Formats: sequence, structure tokens, C-alpha cells
Amino acid sequence: MRIQRKFDGFNAHVVSYGPCQFPTLGFIVERWDTIESFVPENFWAIKVVIKKRDTSRNNQLVPVDFSWDRNRLFDKPTVELLHEMCVEEGRATVVNVTHSPATKYKPLPLSTVDMTKFVSRRFRISSHRCMSIAEALYNRGLLSYPRTETNKFPPTMDLPALVAGHTGHSQWGQYAQHLGNGGFSAPRGGNRDDQAHPPIHPVKCAERNEMQNNDEWRIYEFVVRHFLACCSEDARGAKTVVEIQLGGEGFHANGLIVHEKNYLDIYTYDTWTGTQLPPFEANEQCTPTSIDLTEGQTQPPPLLSEADLIEKMDRHGIGTDATMHEHIKTVQDRQYAQQDAQGAFRPTDLGVGLVKGLQVYANQGIDLSKPDVRAMM
Repeated sequence: MRIQRKFDGFNAHVVSYGPCQFPTLGFIVERWDTIESFVPENFWAIKVVIKKRDTSRNNQLVPVDFSWDRNRLFDKPTVELLHEMCVEEGRATVVNVTHSPATKYKPLPLSTVDMTKFVSRRFRISSHRCMSIAEALYNRGLLSYPRTETNKFPPTMDLPALVAGHTGHSQWGQYAQHLGNGGFSAPRGGNRDDQAHPPIHPVKCAERNEMQNNDEWRIYEFVVRHFLACCSEDARGAKTVVEIQLGGEGFHANGLIVHEKNYLDIYTYDTWTGTQLPPFEANEQCTPTSIDLTEGQTQPPPLLSEADLIEKMDRHGIGTDATMHEHIKTVQDRQYAQQDAQGAFRPTDLGVGLVKGLQVYANQGIDLSKPDVRAMM
């Protein structure tokens, strides 16, 4: 009651403390504080561009960007000196060219935390609404139980049969047929198993016109595509790294060619692209097209998105897969924090004041806004 009287308009408003909701608010305020106290720093770097003819592309001159091995330095005179040495050298030497296979792994089977993180980040659907929709789809027999920490399928599940149930779907039926005709690959296994429920997966095939709204469809479609991706092969390609020396400084360029998209053909939410480098050979001499001194400035971290917040809660054991979305909603309902148009969390004056007030107890060894308080209880 004392706290309520300190803020105009909150006499009839609930101001409460909870061992999960306050650490949740604490994460939001902590990030806000970091941004508010951030002091930008200038930095400098060297960028080299070499144009090389590529016989596989009609002998075109292809510009290749080489990044500085030092990345960046915060001392301008030092970078200016190193840049001058590179310019004076004039010719770069290729010191190493490596070719190796590359793999982009298919996703792990879907847990509640991963579902709510993805849906909030990709579709801007809150975790609370996501869970409400997932439960509605479960109650209609379309999805499995949506509250689970498990991210590996039990060996007893007949996954090919679940895939076969989607071979007639208008959008992904052809891909399901491909999996049934030899394209199936056993899903990866995560390290979590709550011994109660399997990962979230489709139970019944449904078309878009069977959904009650667009958000239902997007979540159902995501779960199906995620499941089919889990039952697919990893994407495979080849990567190339070219290392050069110029004026005593090292630079490198990375290239990637995707040979087999595999799971990426169904998992349209993920991409894997790269630049095919023209051929380079060790000990080859190249004349750079440009050797530039670049300047930039450090940036503060962004405000926490809902996906970021869920990840922090999960890492620190704040709430469970079944309650995290409720704690986030409580923080908003109590008007401790608000989401902006981009879905990022910004604390209100009340939220900041409550966290700062609780931090008074930190000198007594207890900060009630920190996540370790929950672990002590």
C-alpha cells in the first residue's frame, strides 16, 4: 500500500511481488539500465577488396571482400599506421586456401520454450496468445500437448506414420511423400526430457480453411513444417576460406556453396546462403582494388524482445514451460513494463522504481529482483 501511494493513479491498482514475476521484470530493467548508461566508443578497421576473374561465371571480374583478422581497434593512430603499411605494400599474398564440407543442422524437436520464442520473434504473437492458440489446437486434436520441456522423440514413436498422415496436404503433401519415399532421416535428439510429454508435433493433418483465424494457421503450419524438417536430412554444402597477407597484416574471406538444401526445402523460416568465391591459389600475388580505412561506433544492446526474455527466464529457471508466458503477462498487466511496436520490452517508471527499491536490500545480501532469489526459495 505504501508503494501504491507513491505513484499517481495506482491507488486502485495491484502492486505485487512474486518470486518469478519480479526477476522477469528485473531482466527488463537490467537491459534498460545497460542501454541508458551505455557510452559509445569509436573504432577503426581496414577493409581490402580484390577483384578476381571467375571462369565459372563467364570469366567475370568478381569483387571479394577481405575482413581484417584483428577485426577492429579502438586506437585511430595505430590503425592509420597499419593502413599506411598495407597501402605501401601494394601487393597481397595468398597464404592459405582451405576447402571443407559445411553442414547446417536441422532443428531440434520442438519444446514449449522454443515454440513461444520462435512465434514471438517471427510472427510477433505474444507467448500468452501462442499458448492459448496451441492449447485450442490441442483440444481440437490437431497438435500434441503443447506444454512440454522435451526436445527429443522417444524411440517408440512411429514418426514415419505421422509423416504419412500429411502426404495429401495441399501445401506440404509432396514433401511428405518425398520423406516417405526414402527421404526420411531420424530426428536429432536434444538434452531435455520431462518424462511426461513428447515434443510438440502435429497429430492430424488440416488445411488452412479449417483454422479459425490467421494466427491459428501460422502456428499450426509452423509446428508441421518444424516436425517435417526434424524428419529430414541436414542441409549440406562446402565452405572456402582464403587468407592473405598485406603489409604484415592478415585478412580473410569466406565463401559458401549450398549443394543440398534438404530440410530447408520445407523449413521456409530458415535460410542458408553464401558467396561463391572465385578460385585462389596459395602463394598467388594479387593487387587489391581498394584498401580502405573504415570507421564505426559501438552500439548499445537492443531492448529485450519477448524471445530474449523467455530465453533468460529459461536459462535462470524462472517459471516453467507452462508458466513463463503467465509471468510475462503479469508484468504487463501490473503495468511494470510495456511492449513497443516492435515487440521489445520497455519498463515503466513504476517498474523501474520497484526494481530500484528492492535493490536497496542488496547490501543485506538479498536482491529480490535477481533470478537467484527464486533458486534460494
